[in-house]
Amino acid sequence: MQRFAFLIVVAFAPALALSYEPRPVEETLAARGVALGFSTKEDVELKNDVARIGEVPFLSKVTFEFLNREEMRSYFTAIFDEEYPVAEAEADQRMLVAFDLLSEGVDLREMRGRLLEENVVGFYDERPGKKRLFVVSHRRGMTPLNRMILAHELRHALQDQHIDVHTALPRDVGDFDDRRVALMCLLEGDATWLMERYLDENVPEIRETALDALWTLDEPLGAEVPRVLQDQLVLPYARGRAFARALWDEGGWQALRRAWDSPPRSTEQVLHPEKYRAREAPLVVAPPEAPKNGRLVREGVLGEILIRTLLGGETEDAAASGWGGDFYRVWDVRGRTLLLWRCAWDTERDEEEFSSAIIARLTRSHGRSQRIGDMRFFKRGSWNVVVTRRDGVVLFGAADDAGILLESIGAR
Repeated sequence: MQRFAFLIVVAFAPALALSYEPRPVEETLAARGVALGFSTKEDVELKNDVARIGEVPFLSKVTFEFLNREEMRSYFTAIFDEEYPVAEAEADQRMLVAFDLLSEGVDLREMRGRLLEENVVGFYDERPGKKRLFVVSHRRGMTPLNRMILAHELRHALQDQHIDVHTALPRDVGDFDDRRVALMCLLEGDATWLMERYLDENVPEIRETALDALWTLDEPLGAEVPRVLQDQLVLPYARGRAFARALWDEGGWQALRRAWDSPPRSTEQVLHPEKYRAREAPLVVAPPEAPKNGRLVREGVLGEILIRTLLGGETEDAAASGWGGDFYRVWDVRGRTLLLWRCAWDTERDEEEFSSAIIARLTRSHGRSQRIGDMRFFKRGSWNVVVTRRDGVVLFGAADDAGILLESIGAR
């Protein structure tokens, strides 16, 4: 599984990071990242509490380590370089720019790395041969904040001991693919709900502050951070928690444990738990046809959560809620970028609603369109976008070359 999973971010509890700075411990311990291994009474109690509350036993030993910010940065850079190489980032960047989810001038890899470095306060490294927890704290110690973080990350360790998280999805399913976002919503939502229950029972001194932070997880990280990066990072906690709570309300912890083995297949199932219970699978949408001389750069599913992001967020949620399935492909064509996206909807009315919403969104961002046959054609700078309805789907195309775009779609 691609990394940047199993993180707990500062946006999750910003006040806590300030109010509960860890107290100093022995100087020899603070001078180096010591793997404590859950050997003290308090450590063992914490681990036992996580297993008891969530009703899932540990199958093997778990160790954790305190890192200061500089140590975390060094460790995380190594993960980032291994799991998000330049070519992978460039493929994501071309896809996001083509969808108009990212500005052309943004260096996606640099921004993602910086965003994670600045906001992560704890993480679980589930790579083969690693399997350990980290808490970011320049003064190492078992404080209320660190206990909260460890409860969350211990639940991730449990998930990893009971299912093969690292290979849960094919490697070519990217970080911005609906299938990966849906899985992360389950795993992060499950860990967040466990942590909330742990706080309620064991850390009353920070309970109210922590829960206030939990309930506002989807607030913006900052105006300079593109919305798509905020949503991809934070919504698995916020929307995932609501999904986990819905399963827990119906069937307790065993319903969540069963979901590990049968995870949601789409973010539609996360946003609408009744569709998960009914096993309403996404529609299979045929991929767009490859253009002449096109080299495939990225393919995947955008899904309901990121369609909401594309349309503009909360005000456009209704237009995304009739999602049935989609599939996109991005190609390099003679050095230019071409995106073709086919999106199916549950009903004709849902299709009409989305078509109107995406045209309104593009009108806001690109200006008025012109009609070319059955297509609405938008242009902004070097980018050209078309939207049309054909063969029971909404067809969206974008390219930084109008000729390549129009040739690949063809007006009717």
